[in-house]
Amino acid sequence: MKIRMAGFVLLAMVFMIAASTSTATAAKIGYFDIQTVLQQSQWGKRSNEEFKRQSEQIKMEVDEKAKAFKAAREEFEKKKDILDEKARARKMKELQEMQVEGERLLAESNSRLNKLSGELSGPLVEKILEIVRKIGKDDKYDYIFEREKAGIVWGMDKDDLTKKITDELDRASPKR
Repeated sequence: MKIRMAGFVLLAMVFMIAASTSTATAAKIGYFDIQTVLQQSQWGKRSNEEFKRQSEQIKMEVDEKAKAFKAAREEFEKKKDILDEKARARKMKELQEMQVEGERLLAESNSRLNKLSGELSGPLVEKILEIVRKIGKDDKYDYIFEREKAGIVWGMDKDDLTKKITDELDRASPKR
């Protein structure tokens, strides 16, 4: 009798667990593509334009130095046979100094561009994440994933929050 009762209780528990899992709601999951948000939002477009503008200016400075170095090197190659040893050594030293200066400028330019990228994208990405958290909380999402970082190859359109996040960002972005 006790064995039957224990079996009955065990069977009842299995049915209760099965019933509770079948009625449980599925997790609400969304995803977004941060690159699309950055490319399509007004704030992202302005940041990208500013980065392009400043990087073009920096590129012009580097190109100017490179042209000057190339011209000096070509001039040296033309005249090196008629220069005496002292003049040739002095010109070679000048060329080496120009090359070092050019390499320093290039490294400094890359550093400036990296810093600029961080200055422009940092507040923007932080605002995007703030919007994602707000949407998650307000719309009761269990999870919201960034498409690329989560490795999402495909998702249903109804779960794609990219446009909603872009629209929210456009409403919240600082105006120029």
